Amino acid sequence: MNDQLRSLQNVTQIILDAELAKLRRLSDETRLRQEKLAELVAVRAARSVEVQNGNASSDLAFQTGQDGRWQAWVARANSRLTREAADAAARREAQRMKAQRAFGRVDALARIRALEDDARKQRKARRLLAEAGGSDAAG
Repeated sequence: MNDQLRSLQNVTQIILDAELAKLRRLSDETRLRQEKLAELVAVRAARSVEVQNGNASSDLAFQTGQDGRWQAWVARANSRLTREAADAAARREAQRMKAQRAFGRVDALARIRALEDDARKQRKARRLLAEAGGSDAAG
């Protein structure tokens, strides 16, 4: 039985490793989406400060009267990036749950194998005691 459990534990470890790799990729994707969103927010805030301070000389959209279109584009981009970040976070959370279940399986099999090893050691100790003429010959 121990060899079968060892094989099963190896398979569950491989599955756990695969689930964790997927989780890392989704975590990276989530972080990237959040960074892009933060970058857009920072650019928007910097431009707003520039325009309010009257330093819009380098702002092409403001100079050509396309400020409204730029603001609309920023709003659409912000909405899209927010949605993408939320979707990535949701996929990451679902993958985290899969990885957590895979970890639970690996942990459970490790505990079962440990219990089996302890039982085997106890049987061996009882057998050695019985062979040595100990009092627990019924073992």
